[in-house]
Amino acid sequence: MARRSSTGPWIRRAAVATALALAAGVLAAAPAAAASTTYYVSASGDDSNAGTTPSSPWKTLTRASAQTYSPGDAVLLRSGDTWTGETLELHGSGSSANWITLSSYGSGARPKIHPYASVADIPAPNATDIAANGRLYGVYLHNVAGWKISNLEVAYSKSGIVYRNDSSGTRDGLWIENVYVHDIAKWPLDPYPTPDNRVAPLNTATFSMGIYTVLDQSSPSNERLTNVTVKNVTIERTDGPLEIRHADNVDVSGVTATDSARVGVVFTGINYGTIPGTPVGSFRDSSIQRSGAEGMRWGTAGLAFNAVKDFVADNIDVGFTYAPAPYYVDGVGIDYEGLNVNVTVQNSYIHDNADEAVMVYRNPQWSGGVENVNTSLIDNVFENNGLLTNSTHAALLASEFNRHNGGTISGNKIVKTSRSQPLNWVVEHSPVLTETWPVSDYTITGNRVFLPNGNELSRASTGFAAAQGGNHWSYRKYDGSALTDLTWDASSTAWRSGSSVIYIGDEWMHPDVGTFTERVWTAPAAGEVRVSGVARKFDSTAGNGVVASIFHNGALVWSPPAITDLNGQSHDFGLTVAAGDVIAFVLNANGDSSFDKTYWDPEIEQITQNSFVAADDFTGRQGLYGWRYLERTAAGSTPMSWNGGANVWAGSTGTLYAGADWVHPAVGIQAERRWTAPHAGTIDIDGLVRKTDSAAGNGILASIWKNGSKIWGDQSITSLTGTSHALTTTVTTGDVISFVVDSAGDSGNDKTTWNPRIAFH
Repeated sequence: MARRSSTGPWIRRAAVATALALAAGVLAAAPAAAASTTYYVSASGDDSNAGTTPSSPWKTLTRASAQTYSPGDAVLLRSGDTWTGETLELHGSGSSANWITLSSYGSGARPKIHPYASVADIPAPNATDIAANGRLYGVYLHNVAGWKISNLEVAYSKSGIVYRNDSSGTRDGLWIENVYVHDIAKWPLDPYPTPDNRVAPLNTATFSMGIYTVLDQSSPSNERLTNVTVKNVTIERTDGPLEIRHADNVDVSGVTATDSARVGVVFTGINYGTIPGTPVGSFRDSSIQRSGAEGMRWGTAGLAFNAVKDFVADNIDVGFTYAPAPYYVDGVGIDYEGLNVNVTVQNSYIHDNADEAVMVYRNPQWSGGVENVNTSLIDNVFENNGLLTNSTHAALLASEFNRHNGGTISGNKIVKTSRSQPLNWVVEHSPVLTETWPVSDYTITGNRVFLPNGNELSRASTGFAAAQGGNHWSYRKYDGSALTDLTWDASSTAWRSGSSVIYIGDEWMHPDVGTFTERVWTAPAAGEVRVSGVARKFDSTAGNGVVASIFHNGALVWSPPAITDLNGQSHDFGLTVAAGDVIAFVLNANGDSSFDKTYWDPEIEQITQNSFVAADDFTGRQGLYGWRYLERTAAGSTPMSWNGGANVWAGSTGTLYAGADWVHPAVGIQAERRWTAPHAGTIDIDGLVRKTDSAAGNGILASIWKNGSKIWGDQSITSLTGTSHALTTTVTTGDVISFVVDSAGDSGNDKTTWNPRIAFH
């Protein structure tokens, strides 16, 4: 990706043929049942004991690690006990039909496996000397399978529970349930992008993992792990909480993963083996929070998919993923990194992530140029993503190299951080930050975009669809006597009229001589709307230009001069609509249709908000969102005038202004920001009034008025710290709340920051 690197060297050293082949596993028939044995381990036991009854337990994990277990056996650690300075390595294999169990016995807290007493006690990472790293694992499974692990705590180690296979033979079954893994740190990090200088087995993991499975792919005879279940686990303070690699039939649920240093939950090489029947691929009912606090060169993600097939993530909460300095790379909620086939994220909440909510990518290091296929986003909520401030970041998608994905993006709710935030970052689009969707064969339907205050945005390009009326938009022509619907042309992904030059695309239109093109929005409900946009020539100033106009139920509401340049004409106004009202954006060829392709991507904001913030609602239109900008004297209040060049409201004298979150009074003339209640109810009025940039001068007097009666102030404001207010009052429809600043006789240094918030209960 142009501005990103890989989100992890997950499979990068393998050739693409290896990445696609990912050796097949063969399911063996279950062995005949045999007598099973239960072994007990207690910190108060004795390794000379038989270990086969609770009254004669072994003492150490070293003794338990020396035993080779058989299918049906169990090794149980006493609840409430702690083993510090030891690790547990499991020997022997069961199967998913006949498990070997590692769990607890007795009452009390989970038994604790603590290779070290604290994170501080874990030796520093050493890439070339294994011994210098000390104890590498909490629980280690090497070339074994068929283990069911439950009711344990594993902490203070370089890795938590690790499964590794580097040999042939069936590897059937790994079950991990009700475990608590925390404070896993100091594994020698992968030195990407330089060659990996770490000695084996340090190079089998990228960093310190809470729960981790991996296959050595150096030999095709090494078998993949099958039938993996992870459920009801809590993983805190790791480099990466959970990564399942090179496994088939994977079912993960009930994961709570928080505060990882490098990355969140990762699935790699899933269901790429030979699987009888329908493969299992599921991750559900889980939460991944605050991933990637220390970042990585190749980027961070809350939930990453690398070479995953036939998989559904359902009801996942992914939030607060970091992309910190010095890398500032990724920080996305969901990462479709590459080679994913039939992978869906649905019914999930993806929020407050540093970068876009979702990245769809084709990793250049190990994908071999093969795109993701059928990666879908269905019925999710994406809210408050793209928070990085190093550049502009989109609300939903970062997409590159996915022209033929074929997935579905439907039924999603996207909540932007602000009106100015773009919806998507699409490298194939110019500009890359856009309200349109990737150029692809995605199926895109029923997605809705909102502002934080609850107002819904209906953007022409975002709602553009292959069905008339989709997302409230329709497409038609007018020949002077009749309106006729246009016909969808899949080859040009545009609405057309036969062989004429009439087109309507996602963010552009083209008229014909004597026939207008019309993009029409139908109001789904009654209320106030804001209609904004710019109409301009798309790519050429040749020709005689076009004539653009906007009609509300057939009545002309906007008609600028002919548009002949690449700057065009902007519109921004409010309307009151009833359900079913029609707003038509009409383009006329002006007598000659040559060079008439016109960019026009209007946005209609449905104003339903119950929270009003002065700066967020600030516009160049009096009355929009209920706000007006006035100069006030004893004789009354009169409107200020809009100064578009300075983006301020200006009064009748040179020092009288109202900006987005500030005002400046004049001597004898107060600056007034007035709000009108759209309906009755109880409101809170919160804010802070302070001098903006200087404590010099004699200060200002601030006051709040309701219907002409003062309800707060006069408050003398003389400092940069200022004074806050928190009021509650009732209003009826049409009541006015005024925020007034007076110069107190001297307007020098009187620029005043005041960004009040009004919220209905």
